[in-house]
Amino acid sequence: MTENMRFVKLEFEALVDVGIVVLAHFKNPAQEYAARLLLDALMLQKPILIPVSTYLGAYIIMTKYLKLRGTAVAKALLKTLSVESPAFYENLPKAVAEKAIALASELNISSWDTYLVELAKELGISRIYTIDEELAKKVKYLEIENPIPVSVMKEYHQYIEKILRKGGARQN
Repeated sequence: MTENMRFVKLEFEALVDVGIVVLAHFKNPAQEYAARLLLDALMLQKPILIPVSTYLGAYIIMTKYLKLRGTAVAKALLKTLSVESPAFYENLPKAVAEKAIALASELNISSWDTYLVELAKELGISRIYTIDEELAKKVKYLEIENPIPVSVMKEYHQYIEKILRKGGARQN
């Protein structure tokens, strides 16, 4: 059985973007929603695939932009990565990366976002869960959904503005 066949057999319907992983791993108003989505994915309660590479992006965002301590971020991310689950997607096909880079220049969005778009197409997945509003504006042929309620996202953005002015976010 090839790697891609494993995912078709399990019939995953969505991918998770890095922002969801970030929100799930530090104290913030949206943490509960993001953590629940990841847990549901990892426990196969919902047919959601989690690219392992999102954890690399989450580390960068959490340490560089949110100014969280690297040791605490690593501990939180590694705890989740230690879970054995078929929801983790470990493959990063070269052809998908090539298509993602070409699409990134065409749509004028990040190659990370287009990687998820191309991966979804490659695996026959129709939805991406993300907090990235720009992706929804640029990609019309996939369902781009923010699983966090609008009111909670507003509260999250206010929280982030406030804590960044103070020098960094709180960790769990």
